[in-house]
Amino acid sequence: MTRAVLVTGAAHGIGAAIATTFADEGATVFLADVDADGVEKHADGLRSAGALTTSLVVDVASHSSVAAMAEQIHSRTGALDVVVNNAGIGYPAPFFDMAEGEWERVVDVDLKGPFLVSQVCWPLLHKPGGAIVNVTSIHGTRLLPGHAAYGAAKGGLTAMTKAMALDAADHGVRVNAVAPGFIQTSPGWPAGADEQEAMQREIAARVPASGCGDPHHVARAVQWLCSADAAYVTGTVLEVDGGLAAQAYPPIRLSRESEQG
Repeated sequence: MTRAVLVTGAAHGIGAAIATTFADEGATVFLADVDADGVEKHADGLRSAGALTTSLVVDVASHSSVAAMAEQIHSRTGALDVVVNNAGIGYPAPFFDMAEGEWERVVDVDLKGPFLVSQVCWPLLHKPGGAIVNVTSIHGTRLLPGHAAYGAAKGGLTAMTKAMALDAADHGVRVNAVAPGFIQTSPGWPAGADEQEAMQREIAARVPASGCGDPHHVARAVQWLCSADAAYVTGTVLEVDGGLAAQAYPPIRLSRESEQG
């Protein structure tokens, strides 16, 4: 049976990989993003490979925009099997230097967005059998300097995921989250071209699995959470971070002599 899947933030990075993964399984995929050109380009690339995809333009922080997106989905398929709330932004700045509008935009997209999309699309979800996956971050509970708004939003999304799972359980809908660590999402991430190599080495030294993850690592975790194999999994947050969050401190690299002594 062909599933109908909505992925927000699907133009680039993790969202694009999630959309590709579901398209590869033969699902009908709705790719939604605020970047109209980017999301259409990715959807068109998937269509050229034979996938059933539709691109939609949406601002997940706007109720009217989300409602218009849901209406388009309803007119095409009538129902959804999976909703993946991936759209998110960051604005790195110390809390004391951040303007109120900057704070509000991060929280609106990263926290209110998944709430609005899930609520508005709720009538479209198959009940029982539907699944919602929120893309949060390990940095919602293990913070980085200069990310107060991002950390607050992602930490709130982690808590909201668990609350949503409790509300949805009686309807046969499962709600889970994935929490990525450092994921290579673009050629210049996590720094500019001149700094990227040094940054990659620094990350590799800190991540037990050595280095940044690939967006498809996250995508496959999302796909599993939406599969029959995870039928008894709800209210959980699956960390996809190469073991980064499992350690108390950055690893101490012992020399061979120290290890043997």
